[in-house]
Amino acid sequence: MSALALFSELSDRGITIRSDGPNVVVSPEKAVTPDLVQRIKKEKPTLIRELEKLQKEAGNDWDEIANDPSQLKAFAELLMIEEMREKGICPDHYTATTECIHCGSVPIFEGVPEKVEGCPWCFNRLKGLPIPKARSISPTYSVVHQEATWLASLKP
Repeated sequence: MSALALFSELSDRGITIRSDGPNVVVSPEKAVTPDLVQRIKKEKPTLIRELEKLQKEAGNDWDEIANDPSQLKAFAELLMIEEMREKGICPDHYTATTECIHCGSVPIFEGVPEKVEGCPWCFNRLKGLPIPKARSISPTYSVVHQEATWLASLKP
């Protein structure tokens, strides 16, 4: 389990987490099970690094975010999505496709127009990172796309 996934789990349990120098502080302490203590200890260096990253991104809003498990979870999930995209992995909620003038046909979240002048994958393109093509969204999409292509080929 990644540190960011652990943030999400802690948030779901109403537990806040902070770094205090080399220490990780959680509250309320009585909500932390022995299993969670072990996982926090195991992930401690990564947790501290990710908390520092979140704090830097949050800037002056950090105290409010750090004290609200749901906001911390949202930030953690945002970082997980960014990390996935940087690896060229399509996030689960990218269930639609769009045609980006720079990246071609790419997976995207619902509600995006069919054609766009820029997409989240453009950041990968600029950094020389992988960009998944729309056909790699999911096995379900691939099957549906193949069936639609096959059906279209049957038309006179």
